[in-house]
Formats: sequence, structure tokens, C-alpha cells
Amino acid sequence: MFANLVLVVGLSSATTQLDGGQGPDADGDSGVIAAEVPDAGVVVPTAARPAEALPAPGFDLSATLWGPGRKSSGEVFRSAATTLEAGPLRWRWNDFSLGLGLQYFARAEARDNADFNTANRDFGLLLDHRARVTARASAFGRVGAVVELQDVRGWGTEPSTTALLPAAAVHQGFVDVRAGPVDVRVGRQELSYGEDRLIGSLDWAQTARAFDGVFLRVTPMSALTVDAFGMLLKPPAFLTDSGGARFQNSGSYFTGVYTRYRRAKWGLDVYALGLLDDPSTATTGFRPDHNRLTLGGRGFVPVGPLSFIAEGALQLGVSSAKERILAGAFAGRATWSLPAGLYVTGDVSAATGDGTPGDGTESTFHQLFPTAHIHLGYIDYVGWQNVVGVRGTAGFKQPWLHVWLDVHHLRAWDPRGAWYAANGSVLVAADPTRTAGVMGNEVDLSVTVPLAPSVALAGAVSVFFPGGMQGASSNPSSWGFVYVRSQL
Repeated sequence: MFANLVLVVGLSSATTQLDGGQGPDADGDSGVIAAEVPDAGVVVPTAARPAEALPAPGFDLSATLWGPGRKSSGEVFRSAATTLEAGPLRWRWNDFSLGLGLQYFARAEARDNADFNTANRDFGLLLDHRARVTARASAFGRVGAVVELQDVRGWGTEPSTTALLPAAAVHQGFVDVRAGPVDVRVGRQELSYGEDRLIGSLDWAQTARAFDGVFLRVTPMSALTVDAFGMLLKPPAFLTDSGGARFQNSGSYFTGVYTRYRRAKWGLDVYALGLLDDPSTATTGFRPDHNRLTLGGRGFVPVGPLSFIAEGALQLGVSSAKERILAGAFAGRATWSLPAGLYVTGDVSAATGDGTPGDGTESTFHQLFPTAHIHLGYIDYVGWQNVVGVRGTAGFKQPWLHVWLDVHHLRAWDPRGAWYAANGSVLVAADPTRTAGVMGNEVDLSVTVPLAPSVALAGAVSVFFPGGMQGASSNPSSWGFVYVRSQL
């Protein structure tokens, strides 16, 4: 039941991108690599540097816990309309520019005892990769376009060595238009905000995540941005019904407004997100809409060697079962940076659950579209839904090595409610008679070794010790991976 969880959940850009006082788009799209600070989860972009000073060619590069990557959305939005300077894999002709990016990730993963029952032999080994080519062009500093192709596959899954490559597809394809303080992006694109708790590109999964829609950013001042977006998750019936369905309330949509303010090294975010599921009466029969509004805020501030970050969200709306939605979640973290690259982190993540379904109120928090891999254990058995998780981290980070140890204690907010995995699926069903709410404890040991500015080798070993929520006769589950990341 659990064997494929790791394929669809997680966080490859396992760190969060913040502007850290530089202001929105402060790096001027010069291809700067974000500098990672040792709190095992927050990346602060450095100030802009000339293109020739970059340690690696390319554009929109970012650092992650596992090695180099690429990101140009949300916290580190960079308009493709900005003219690139000439350099490696970049060409400029007066007001026109063209840049190419190359990416190759290869990963081996092993998982054992995913069903917490040693009587069943379920050891699994997976070898897969992602290969990407990104082309970015701009004209006059006003318009730009990005096309990103990727091939994702498990090694040895083709029927023969001469088979075609059906896994190759367009991951992103969009046009950017810039007019003064206004940026517009139209097409297939990634979204990523905050610590990717609610909106993330899911870069740990080799396929990653992208949305189809329109994005708008207004930058009235260097410290303030206001984003609005509308993404189409499922088309309305009148676009797909060959029988000529009338225009009606149908389709699925993800919309939002996200405001960010940065001042020196502290910041504040306020957001409103709408997940609207409007079923088609023409194709599925009548079913009430499921509309969920998420209102939230997030802030971070450093105090000497300490740094603090916190986020809270409230969800309202009406479910498809005609129940009122009233749910919430919060998270907080404190990091203490010590000499010689040592650091210690403590954090808590909690989200409400519902142990009494059908009582007129749905209390389970919905984690929307996260990259959940970083927050509640790398083994991916727990998501930000019906959970209280406490984590302690100790790490050592230098330019040549990053080693860190995470210890998690995880339990249900409401023991009667369902236990949700990191991808939002139900791992253990709800049970109104259950009183045991401890999901378990997890230990993660992780290592990243930068081999070059554009290449890193990473790996981790995780062990999950189940509690009593999934049954009395449960046994530990283990998981590990080795990862090579290369980004130009």
C-alpha cells in the first residue's frame, strides 16, 4: 500500500527561498546562486554579482539541501523578460538574449517494510533520473519566454533498448511580459512560496509539479510584492464535452493572492488561497461544489545567533458533503547558529483533523499543493494534515560538507481521524473508537557533499518506528537514497 509513496512526494528544492532583505528580484536575474544558511530549511539569496564571477554557468540557479537546482517562481521570481548578460551558455545581441540550462538528476532509493509488517516481504529498489533542457529568450527587456523539456524515467522500464521515450514532455512553457512594476506570466509554470508548506514545485519528485494558468506580480516598492494567480486544474465541461455542454459551474481551479514584505533580515507574508472544485453536471451527475478558502500569514526574524520563523493558516468553506469547513494549521521553528558551522534547530508542525465526520463540520486541514518532504520526515509517511509533529535537528555545515541529524515525534491531532501521508493520501483510515494517536518516531541522517559548484552528491538513511495508531503488531520501516545532482 505504501511502496510508491516516495515517488510522488517530497522536496528536492528542500530549502525555502527568501529574499532576506535584498528586496524582490534583487539579484537582477543575473543567475546568482542562493547562499544556504545553516538552519536546514531556509535559503537567503546573496546580492547580485557580475556574470563572469559566477561559480557556474546558467541562470536562475539556487542552492538546496541536496545540491544545485533551478527556481524562478514565488520567493525568487525572476522575469524571463530581463535581458541576460553574455557568458557561458548565454548569448546577447543588443536588446535580445538567449540562455540555455542543463540539468541531470539521478537517484537510487531503497525502501523496506512499508506496511510495518515484517511478515510480508516488500523490499523495493528504484533507480530513476530526470534530464532537463531549459531555453530562455528575451527581447527589449519587455518580453521573454521559457521552454523547459524533461525526460523522467525509471531505469530499465522501457520494453526494449530501441523503444521510444514516452516520458519526455514539456515541464514548463510560458511567456513573461514586464511593464514597469508589473510582471505577467502566462502558461505552464511552477509556483513556490514560503517553505513550500502549501504551495511548492515538488522538486523532490523527479516529475516535479507545474500549473497551467496566469500569474501577476506587482512591485510597488523594492520591499513589497503583491502576487495574484489563477490556475486551471481541470477544465470546465463546456471545453471538453463533445456533446456541447452549456456554460456551467464546472471544473477545478486554484487561485490566490500572496503579499510579501521584506525589511533588512525580517519578513512578513499574508495570503489568501482558493481551491475551487466545481463538478460538471453534464458528465458526472450533480454533486455539490467543494470550495476551500485558506487565509494565512508567515513571518521570520533573526535575533543575534538565533533565527525564528512561524506560519499559521485558517481554512473556511463548504465541502462536497455539504459540511462547513473549519480547520487550521501552524508551524514554527527556531535555529541557533554555533561556531565552526554547527547549528541546532527545533520546530513544531501541527494541523487539525476530524474524528467525527458527518457532524456538519469538516475539521481536517488540507495541505493543498506542498513539497512536504522536508517538514515531517524524509520517509514521507506523514503530511501536514491531522498531525502534531515535533522535530529536533543538529547539523554541521561547511562549503565542502553538510551533515545533519533529524529526530521526529509524530502523533495525530485527533486520534479518531485519518492518518495522511506526505502526498495527502490516507495511510490509516479514520476510526471513531481509536484512542491511540501516536504515529511514531523517525530518525533521519543526511549528508551532502558538493563536488563542484554545479555538481553535488547527497544521501540519507531514515528509520520510522511506528507507534500505536496503525496497530499493536507494527515493525519499523526503513528508507534511504543516494542522489547525484548536476545543474548548469
